[in-house]
Amino acid sequence: MSLIVSVLSSRAQARLASRLTDSTNISKEAREYKLKQLTSFYDPVYTLLSANKAIFERIGPTSAARINGLFNDEETAEVWRKLSEEVVVPNNLRICEIIQGQLHYLTPSDDESIYLEFLTHAHAYKVFKQEAYEAYRLFPFPKSVYDVVKQSRAELKSSLTRVYSQRK
Repeated sequence: MSLIVSVLSSRAQARLASRLTDSTNISKEAREYKLKQLTSFYDPVYTLLSANKAIFERIGPTSAARINGLFNDEETAEVWRKLSEEVVVPNNLRICEIIQGQLHYLTPSDDESIYLEFLTHAHAYKVFKQEAYEAYRLFPFPKSVYDVVKQSRAELKSSLTRVYSQRK
């Protein structure tokens, strides 16, 4: 009888150990996936959008510097033209590459439509920079994309911080 109890106890311990191992592996996979979401999607998109946002807000056509005439208008327009061609357009194209290749890393609460809208805008903007067209207004920048990326990135970072804090 004690041999049967011992065997049953050993089997129960083995099942428990297996469940713990499975649980640990699932948690590890979830952490690794969140890290991939950050490093492959949200961090690079956030960084590139941030650079574009800073340039646009400082010297873009609707910036205070341009509207208030704080600087020589021709010079400011030329600086904007160069920065938009040499920084903003390449950043947009890099963001498009990331979206096209890493869209599967979106968080479940994130809506892919805003990213697809960004793709459309970015490609239209590239064409517009080569030659101005009035129809460009049909492809506006999706203003909420920056805030959506920023918020999703912050939520992911917070989630990872909580996980790692619990492990200590």
